[in-house]
Amino acid sequence: MANPNVFLPGKPAHPTPLERYLPPVPSGIAADWLAGNAPKGAWVLDPFGASPQMAVEAARAGYRVAVAANNPVARFLLEMHAQPPTAEELTAALSILSAAKGAEDRLEPLILELYQTECPKCKTQTPADAFVWQQDTDAPHAKIVNCKSCGEQGEYPTDEKDKERAASFQRGGPHLSRALERIAPKGDPDREHAQEALDAYLPRAVYALFTIINRVDGLALDETQRNLISALVLSACDRANKLWAHPSGRLRPKQLSVPAQFREYNLWFEMDRSIELWAQPQTHVPILMWPAAPPESGGISLFEGRLREMSAELDKLAFEAVITAFPRPNHAFWTLCALWAGWLWGRDAIGPFALVLRRKRYDWAWHTDALHAGLGALSYEIAEDTPVFGLVTESEPGFNEAVVVAANLADFRIEGLAQRREEELLQMTWKQGIKSSSEKKIAGETKVSAAAQDLLRARGEPSHFLHMQAAALAQLAKNDQLGSQQSQPGELHAEVKLTLEAGLTFRRGFVRFGGSEQSLETGLWWLNDTAGARSPLADRVEIAVVRYLIRNPGRSFDEIDRALCRIFPGLLTPSQSLTQAVLLSYGEEQDGKWKITEGDAPRSRRQDLRAMRAALIDLGKRLGYEVSGDDPLEWKDREGKAILSFYVIASAVIGEILLQSKTPAVKSVVVLPGRRAPLTLYKIGRDPRLTLAAEDGWRFVKFRHVRRLAENRSLTPESFMELLDLDPLALENRQAPLL
Repeated sequence: MANPNVFLPGKPAHPTPLERYLPPVPSGIAADWLAGNAPKGAWVLDPFGASPQMAVEAARAGYRVAVAANNPVARFLLEMHAQPPTAEELTAALSILSAAKGAEDRLEPLILELYQTECPKCKTQTPADAFVWQQDTDAPHAKIVNCKSCGEQGEYPTDEKDKERAASFQRGGPHLSRALERIAPKGDPDREHAQEALDAYLPRAVYALFTIINRVDGLALDETQRNLISALVLSACDRANKLWAHPSGRLRPKQLSVPAQFREYNLWFEMDRSIELWAQPQTHVPILMWPAAPPESGGISLFEGRLREMSAELDKLAFEAVITAFPRPNHAFWTLCALWAGWLWGRDAIGPFALVLRRKRYDWAWHTDALHAGLGALSYEIAEDTPVFGLVTESEPGFNEAVVVAANLADFRIEGLAQRREEELLQMTWKQGIKSSSEKKIAGETKVSAAAQDLLRARGEPSHFLHMQAAALAQLAKNDQLGSQQSQPGELHAEVKLTLEAGLTFRRGFVRFGGSEQSLETGLWWLNDTAGARSPLADRVEIAVVRYLIRNPGRSFDEIDRALCRIFPGLLTPSQSLTQAVLLSYGEEQDGKWKITEGDAPRSRRQDLRAMRAALIDLGKRLGYEVSGDDPLEWKDREGKAILSFYVIASAVIGEILLQSKTPAVKSVVVLPGRRAPLTLYKIGRDPRLTLAAEDGWRFVKFRHVRRLAENRSLTPESFMELLDLDPLALENRQAPLL
């Protein structure tokens, strides 16, 4: 088995339909992990089916993947990802829909007419791309126009006709009734919940959707055509709701909460735009219904339901790996999926999933119970040595705790753990069977503080709560029930949260920079006693990147990133932004390949260091100072009083210099190449200890400025001090002042 503590970085995934609700799983992670843990053709199980991309990627990599998916929309997404249509097929399907005739007109002009507005420039009638609404208002206040007649584009105020048209659609009538009937007929206990869920849609949106759905119901379509049109309409169902904030930004709704300002999209335009999302540039993989087996070359066997309902058949197969993206509570997505399934495929398609309509809130205790139910069923059906790989995307404390508690109570032990906090991604590997530690009698809060302190010493720099939480959870999970007497998932989740809070206090050896009593997540954590702490992780990453570039010129960023993940595994995994900052400081890129710059080759920098020391020695003597020492190089007056101490470096490895120097900050100068300025500023900004040192008076002077000062033959001690700060780090990209 590959090292389970090595973070697998993956690559940005291709945009997909409904991706704002799905776990944001980078592409390549599933295939990479399986390549090191299971032979091609092996059976792999995904017990939650939360990420269609992940299961399909595993199948394309040559594995037979059994997926349990209780959500009917998730199953549809999985089928479409496994066998993605072409843009031409989708365009043809939209044409069929466009031409569908009713009593009034073809469907396309009928839908576009709903969004007609006047172009503010040429005054012709044109369909608006979208209207902009304020929450709890009766009409839109703005419109987004892309006029086909004159080319005018932009956002403009709505006129009275726009407002009258929007207000003419009432919350009621046959379209709303049909929307409810497709989910819960009269007398159904879920009807009132469906009515509440429908509040996420404007009346015009419901009218447009059911005008489309009614026409689809009247078409004679084969299975392929119906699936293609269902895909387009599913995109319209999502774009029709009020959860699209304006101006648009990163929005991943978890609740059916309407933004203060939102967009109402033109649904015909949105179906057309969705073609690009559904037409994935990928080969087809076989997808069959469980228990039919795909070929050994790879494919998917899909079970419509929960894993525990599937388990009766699982013992017939020998699964060699389990891989999944853990679902997180999402009231918005789950509720909308119940609506969409009923609208697209009828009430029977919702099935037991309709229960999501009744629950309005999901807390972490509930979610721990739900995850434990799935993992508990899994534990009974796989062999003890089967590796289980799980991704916690959008990682946060409650989610992390829920996953670890649920897995522990289901008798899974943590084999490895790696994290990239900046990407909100936690990767974990388990195997079955808790091997209890001999430290059972040690209090949980003591284990928490010890694990967190060990991690901070290993990182060598103030760190985020999520790093320490992951270390503490891994330590607690070495015992069954995480060393607690609690056996109920929800209650244990609550106890673990309290244990973490008790273990991470000033009394137990921690300090915080920028923290808050209201949240453990704010600010950065550090140690009262720093004995045994390593040099800052950022400095070690810089050294590793430079060594890698020197030894391996011409490598891509992905190759460099993967190498660093191996060098710094687990909770030491560096962020990609840090790696990028180091590369920009030392390297040059050509055709996506990086190499060390000529000026940063070791021989060149050794010459620079000798030249800088020689210049400072000569300059100090000219100014009448006694010069001694090497690291630092010191200037003293004739009475032996220290004037300045120079730390001459070719890097931005400043942690130990600033934090361990015995020289007063106001008399300390770091001399470094100008190319290191951005990286140095980056490090100072990410480490509050370095920020405080810089604020205390540390100076940073570039090589080029030292050269200019050395060439100025008219310098006096007074003028030198005035000129020393004229080329600071922050001015790297500006014209240097003339002396």
